Amino acid sequence: MRKTGGKLLNPCMFIYTLFFIVLSGFSIYGQSYTYAVVISSQAYSETGWKTLADSLLKKHSKRGLSRIFTWSSSVTELKDDLSEFKPDYIGFIARPVAECNSSFIVAVSQMTRELDSDPYGDAIWGIITGYNSSDAMRAISDSLTVKTVLSASGNLPYEPPIQRFYEAIGLACDSYTKADYIFANNIGKVYSENKRPDNEQDRIKFISKWLGSDSLNLEISGQGTIHGPIDCIITGGHGNVNMWQCHYPEAGTEGYMQSSGGKIYGRPYSGSLIEINAKTPKIFWCLSNCLMGNPDNKDNFVYGAFGSGRAVQMFGFVNNASSGNEFMAWGVYDRITKRAGKYTLPQGFFLSNNNALFEIENGNSQINTRLVKQFMDSTVFYGDPAADVNFYDFGDSAKAFKTDIVCTENSQNVAEFTLTYTMKAHDLEYGTGYCYQFRPVELLPVRIDPTTVEITHNEGYHAEITDNLVIWEMLSGGEKLRKGESRKLGWSAEVKDNKTDIGKAGYRTQKKIRKPALFAVSGKNGVVVQINDFPSGNFNVKIVDLTGKKCFSDKFVSKGGAKQSFSTKFTIGSGVYMVVLDQENLKLSSVISHCCLK
Repeated sequence: MRKTGGKLLNPCMFIYTLFFIVLSGFSIYGQSYTYAVVISSQAYSETGWKTLADSLLKKHSKRGLSRIFTWSSSVTELKDDLSEFKPDYIGFIARPVAECNSSFIVAVSQMTRELDSDPYGDAIWGIITGYNSSDAMRAISDSLTVKTVLSASGNLPYEPPIQRFYEAIGLACDSYTKADYIFANNIGKVYSENKRPDNEQDRIKFISKWLGSDSLNLEISGQGTIHGPIDCIITGGHGNVNMWQCHYPEAGTEGYMQSSGGKIYGRPYSGSLIEINAKTPKIFWCLSNCLMGNPDNKDNFVYGAFGSGRAVQMFGFVNNASSGNEFMAWGVYDRITKRAGKYTLPQGFFLSNNNALFEIENGNSQINTRLVKQFMDSTVFYGDPAADVNFYDFGDSAKAFKTDIVCTENSQNVAEFTLTYTMKAHDLEYGTGYCYQFRPVELLPVRIDPTTVEITHNEGYHAEITDNLVIWEMLSGGEKLRKGESRKLGWSAEVKDNKTDIGKAGYRTQKKIRKPALFAVSGKNGVVVQINDFPSGNFNVKIVDLTGKKCFSDKFVSKGGAKQSFSTKFTIGSGVYMVVLDQENLKLSSVISHCCLK
């Protein structure tokens, strides 16, 4: 795409500049971002939906720029306005059926790739809906850290060191008895037995009970326990617009789950209908089912999930799922769960969608891209795309692979970027699995001008670098990336970050804060730490080595201001360490410097 060559950053430069990228990446996709609230003018004239839009605006105004956009006849009327605003996230509020329907999903999906000149996605998006506005209001108000997962029609793979879930239950789709369990603190190890809870062969009976319970407290004698509510249910088997069949290929002697009137029900093979009223927020992840994401009737599963199912987020297929869904089914699933805690469900959906487009544009017969294309606009994420909803994070040692983007910016607003990809869990070979789940696709920590991109180093092949994304064909052909090995991609580009443009009416933002800087040096009497442009507050201080072992911890009270310094009065040996400040009053922890201490 562009010339290759150049040089890598030296180790000391890498260590020094990690501070900037951790902070800037957190700034855009964590604490500060641009959010567009999109709603029809008719919906905005109705009290409940207007209150929802205003609440969403207020929620995200606390974290950056936020603005409401209204449309009259078609949501695509807003393309130019959204293009100018350059949102990181778009929440499309849509009333059920009248606005939230299959055509609307296709229009939204396509428009969010058309906000600039490149063909790739320009904003992480979600459709916010419900059987009524109060369901949608509840969904945007909930937060969730996913710990307990129910794979209701699927096994749990045993693949340490990868840990997908904190704890989980898996029920084989084609069995009446098999059950898998992952217990907390068990390094992803799976325990299986040929017996379901309560010896019940119709899973609908206990799944319905679990979804309505505020805590499972399930104990498997001699093996472990699973506590707390179901945070995420992953469906399987067969799906329809208002019905889910757990058993596959035929229902056999198991029942169904149904939806009607904004509620979901268990309909067992024998016995009474079981009404489900969830007490805690949940993700409904309809991983590869046909039609369960279809919103074209108010009795459909979408509205039941956000009604009595208390969904906070949902992913599903609008049409029939079939072959060719590798990217939008298994790609989303693997990219999120094989690096648990790295990306949220809407972010994983966004990345996988763009990876699918890259495959269509650049594929080399590994996958039938004709079938891939039909799912790009017929899968959908429901919910607030910037919600505080995350999967439990075990740290880098439990992830399939690790990516770091290091960035340095000079006074002319030009930045140098280095993407490092390290394989953690096993050797990586080029093939179908690599294409949909392992190819590097990453969000950039700042927006850049893609016309200024110059590739400076490339240990792989073709790279697409847009204003907010990098997609890199790291492998191509027969080579292999061994476990523990890394590859790097480097480029330079002009930074075009609109986050400080707060002069226009309707924009909401926090007060602009100068980026703090931290420097540390080790001497005979300890480690001296200097911090510039740092906020006031109470902080925990710790120093850790490269293995994560804590070498020192203390307290620090910052008075704020341009320059402060303190000494840890702790002497360490030569090597590379990390200084961490944890701000107690914000209940946040962020690595803000990575210093070479000698």
